[in-house]
Parts: sequence; C-alpha cells; structure tokens
Amino acid sequence: MARNQPLNDAERIQGPILNLTTERTENHRARLTVEIEAEELEAAKRTAARKISRQVRIRGFRKGKAPYRLVAQTVGEGAILEEAVEELGDNLYKQALEESQVEPYGPGAFDDFQLEPAPTFVFSVPLQPEVDLKAYQDVRINFDLPEVNDDEVEQALKQLQQRAVEVLDDSVAVAAPGHRVTIAVESEFVDGEPQDDTAESDDDADLQDGLTGANANDDDDEDADTDQERPYIPRQGDSFVSDENATIILDPNADPFTHGFVEHLIGVERGATIEFELTIPDDDADETIIGRRVSFDVTLNNIESIAIPDLDDEFARRVSRNRGDVELDMAGLRASTKEELSRSALSQAKSEYCDRVLEEIVAGAEIDFPDMMLDQQIDGMVSEFERNLAQQRISLDDYYRLTNSTRDDLRERHRDSAARSLRHSLVLREIVSAQEITISDEDIEARLEAVMSGYGSSPEIRKLFDTPEMRDNMRQDLVMGHANEHLYAIGRGEDPAEAIEAMRKQNADDAQRASERRERLLQYQAEDEAAAAALATDEPDGPAADGDSADPEAPTSESAADDSADPEHAQAS
Repeated sequence: MARNQPLNDAERIQGPILNLTTERTENHRARLTVEIEAEELEAAKRTAARKISRQVRIRGFRKGKAPYRLVAQTVGEGAILEEAVEELGDNLYKQALEESQVEPYGPGAFDDFQLEPAPTFVFSVPLQPEVDLKAYQDVRINFDLPEVNDDEVEQALKQLQQRAVEVLDDSVAVAAPGHRVTIAVESEFVDGEPQDDTAESDDDADLQDGLTGANANDDDDEDADTDQERPYIPRQGDSFVSDENATIILDPNADPFTHGFVEHLIGVERGATIEFELTIPDDDADETIIGRRVSFDVTLNNIESIAIPDLDDEFARRVSRNRGDVELDMAGLRASTKEELSRSALSQAKSEYCDRVLEEIVAGAEIDFPDMMLDQQIDGMVSEFERNLAQQRISLDDYYRLTNSTRDDLRERHRDSAARSLRHSLVLREIVSAQEITISDEDIEARLEAVMSGYGSSPEIRKLFDTPEMRDNMRQDLVMGHANEHLYAIGRGEDPAEAIEAMRKQNADDAQRASERRERLLQYQAEDEAAAAALATDEPDGPAADGDSADPEAPTSESAADDSADPEHAQAS
C-alpha cells in the first residue's frame, strides 16, 4: 500500500470519546490515547456491577438484583472497575480505529488505563506496511543477452542421442567401455578442515549429514550477500556426490562426476561394490574444490549393452517426429536445438536480471512494517525448515540437541532472511500497484487455452483445467509474470506496456506451436500404426515393424501434451 498521510495529532470526537490522540511509535505502530467523560465510566461501572451480581451470590438478593454498594463491598471497587474498563476498552478501541482512520495490520493491544485527571485508555496498533518506492523507474542495469555456443548444442544433441539408445543385453556380467550402468554412489571429501566435534555417535553423524540439506536454503537466504564474497569451502567428511540410482554410459572421455571416475568402473562385475579415491583436477568448474581428495563408494546394480544411434538425418527425423515437429534433417535439428537452448537461456537470464533490478529498487525504497508481520514471516520460514527436517527424518529434539540451540535460537537465525524476503515481497506488491498491473478475464482465458493446447479442447479437458482454484493460481502466476516484465523493461529504460504486449504475443505463439505439435504427433502416430498394420499383414509371422512407433523413447500424445503445457512453453497472459 502507498505511504499513509501523517496521523492526526488530535481530534475532537462526538460521542463517548471526549478526546482522541493518535501518534506514531517505534516498530511501525500507532498509539491511540482515548479520553472519555467520567460519567461514561460510572455508567460502565454500574453495568459491570450488575453483571458481577449475576455471577456472585450476595446474601439476601437474587442474582442480578443486588445494589451497587453491596456488590462493591463483596468483590471490591477494583473488580468492578476492571470489568468496566474491559467492557469499555473493546468498544472504545473499535470506535477509535474508525474515528482516527488508522488501518491496523493485526489485533491491537490495550496498554494502559488512567483514572485521573479523566478516564483515559491507551491502545497500541500495528500499522499496515508502507512502501515508498522513491525514483524506482530511474533504476538502470545493463542486460547481457546470453549466447548459446556450439559445444552446448552438441552436448544437448548427445543427451538426445543417449536417451535414444537401444538395449541389446540388460544383464551384462562385467562392465566395459560403451556399457550403460546403473550405480549407487556415495562420496565425501577426505581432506580439508575437520567437521565440528558435535556428533557423539554414528547416528548423530547421519543426522548431521541430514542437517546439511535441511539448512541449505536457510543458509543461502540468511547469508546471501556474504556467500557471494566468501564461497563455502567443503570440510573433511562433507558429501561430494550422493545418488542411489545414477545411470551413466561408460565413456572414459566423459566422466560424470570428476576425471578418472569411469576408468575405475571398467572390469567391475554386476553387483560388486568398489572403493577408490580421486583428486579433483585443475580444470574443474568449482574452483573451491580443485586439488581436493574425494573417496568414492560405488555399487554396480546393473550393466547393459547398448547401441547408440548415429547423429544423422534419420536420427533427426525420428527425434523431430517424436516431438511433434515437422520432419527435420540433422542441420535442422541442430538449428532447432540451438533455438530451444537460446529460449531457455534467455528466460533464465531475464529471471536473474529481474531479481537484480528488484534488489536495486528495494535498496532505494523506504519500507516500514510492524514486528507482527515480521514474526509471521519468521513463523512461515521456521515451519518450512521443520518440514525439511521431517523429510530428512530428523526430529526437532534431535536438531536442538545436535546444534545446542532452542526454538528461539532457530527463530533468531531466520530473522535477517525473513526481513529480507518480506522487504522484497512488499516492494514487488507496491510495484504491481504503482504500475497498475491487472489481470483480465481475457488474460486468464488465454492462459487456460495455452495450458490446454497440448491436450485438446474437449469439454472433458476444459472441465479438468477450468476450476476456480486453477484460475486463481493462473491469476497469481500472471501477476508475477507481468511484474517481472515490468522490471525487465524498467531496468532497460523501455516501455513496460510494449514488453507486456510482446510477452502476450510470444505466449500466444507458444500456445499455437504446442497445439500444432499435438496435431502433428497424432498424425505421425496414425501413420506409424498404419505402417505397422500393413507390415503385419504382409508378414504375419515376422518381427514387429521397425518404425518410429517402436522407438522406446518415442513420446505419446499425452507426453507431448505434458511438454506443451509446461509454463515455460505454454504461458499466456
């Protein structure tokens, strides 16, 4: 919300309130000081006495009929005054909020009552958050258009090639170059700074390993700026790679984890477990682990003999048909793959760029929010942390024991990251308001059509997707998408309206392309089925037709629909 006008210093109010003073206090709260006539308090005390007399037995009188004097003698003036103040306080607080036009963020608090010189009530109210974006539209940050090189294209084609392999023998006894193996691998650093001596047993050590994952997001948020300057250096015993079901093709020139890994698997029998150590080479992408020693524990669960298809025009034709694209030769597949990689790289670069623009706007904005709002943000982050622990099968008691901490310590650890997250979300919400970003019913309908484009437009499909909950989710996603387009345009000094229109056009094109892919895929499947049927008629006792439909990697129309419904491809505003 926009920054409020200053609260009135004092107002003369008609009715039970004689005087109302409002003032700002620390922690983004307002203090409401309410003065009433003495007669109002006396009337409230008599009402309170009657209420008390209905609850307390007073000799000689039916409940509710005892006079004020006897009620006071029985329970004391203080009890009557306390009851009267409580009843008056609730009503006066509501009236004071209305008269002062203070917008509370949450429940207020009754802070004080003074009887002299006039009955006076003091309330404390948490205020709605306020954001002043300052000159946010003047923020400028250079945007570097990402480029996709030939090596990245070849790597993507190689991945397609490996997914299209034909299994010749699925129970090979001994691993050899070219085989595909399924392994369970555990590894850890054997050198470096030792772990903290907090684990008292093997079970504690396992819990410590789990805490690393549970703490990951928290540490990233809490120390984001520091981590950029001081990257984490793995300690002795830290995990390097852990995967219970990794599948790799044994190519000594393409080690999956680090140089020399594959050669240790050559000649190993199926079901065997081996242990070995490797040194991270100088050309590793992570400079923080170059030269480190890592121990590996690897079990070969399965070994397969495979045939890898050549990267030729026939391969390109099969891949393009399986995608639902027009049939391509190898040159066309390379161009199509590069286009897809470029689109993905641009999307990632834009997302990171928008984060930088938002960070710059947050740094220049004036943001105020009450402690109550921050506490709620902390509560949410702590709850998420606890869910992460539960997924690791770590109890809170174990966590507190291993970290020698309490729940209060845990909340305090999340305070800085919660404040940072809250500031970002408040600024983004204010940008949505300032830029008058709205999502129309037409926007929702276009998004819905885009999502359904890969599945068809039957009434059954629409009934599945067109629900109030789905529409609400789409609206929220579209608001964020439009907000990011505005940030993208602001940072580059461009017109946000033009960026939104360009996004809408791109999303419409994506939806159309997804629909065309689905139609082509259905056509290709019909052709393959017809060809298979014709072959079966000509050779009733022969093997199955070796057509595209026999490709184990060939997607069905439903799987292609899944791809087309991906928000990356089917987003529409």
